[in-house]
Amino acid sequence: MHRIINNIEFNFLLFGFMANFVWEMLQMPFFTFSDKLSLSEINFACLQASIGDAFILVIMFWTLSGLLKLRLWIFRLTSYRIGLFLLIGIIITIIFEHLATGPLDRWVYGDLMPVLPLLGTGILPIIQWLIVPLFVLWLVRRQLK
Repeated sequence: MHRIINNIEFNFLLFGFMANFVWEMLQMPFFTFSDKLSLSEINFACLQASIGDAFILVIMFWTLSGLLKLRLWIFRLTSYRIGLFLLIGIIITIIFEHLATGPLDRWVYGDLMPVLPLLGTGILPIIQWLIVPLFVLWLVRRQLK
């Protein structure tokens, strides 16, 4: 058990899920949901999104670890590494949001959601991937030090 708790990916998944679930629930008013969906179905969709978000954090970690050829980069932070970490998340977000609001038709932005011109990506999902990963990175480092 101790080995799992000290695993970097486990911590990104755990803290990533919790932080993203809070974010997903708070941004619900900025999305439009079908009248056919119950509140529990909407909450379940947020739960699924939070799980996906947690895995995105792990993918961000792996991607940067591969680019740097350094798995323990989280303990040797620089502004460059933090910037790359966030950039990876923003790129993934723009791609996923485009697919989810377009061809996959997974969700719809509500009237309250501001969107980026040209891209059409919601600003709140972009802000999410600037704030939540920094918070999760701080939690993971704190847990594993």
